Amino acid sequence: MATTKKAPVKKAAAKVPAKAQVIQPIYQQSRIDWRSLYLYAVCLITLMVCLFSLVSLIRSGVNVAYPDPAYVDPYATKPQANSALIAAQVKDQNQRQAVKSMIDAVTTLIIAGPLYVYHWRLVRK
Repeated sequence: MATTKKAPVKKAAAKVPAKAQVIQPIYQQSRIDWRSLYLYAVCLITLMVCLFSLVSLIRSGVNVAYPDPAYVDPYATKPQANSALIAAQVKDQNQRQAVKSMIDAVTTLIIAGPLYVYHWRLVRK
């Protein structure tokens, strides 16, 4: 059998690239997307308006259910003709004011709620 002579194996030195590549970080200009900024601002404002209206609605509901008692000063210089009648009138006036406040809060929720939902859907796109 014939033996074949193998070529001597050269140890490969560590390969050094011809050009050393330096990886430079890519800095992107942070541009303000004015459309997104507008949409997020409107969402924030309308959400806050909805929250304050909801708090006002709850407080008005409590005032309708439990109106503030009328205060009649017993030490007034002129004695009141009928303090029970005055107390009832003040109680009715407080309830009326609470109902008006509830209507204001509901109206604000009806207006601000859909505005928030509309703008939030635009943001999500």
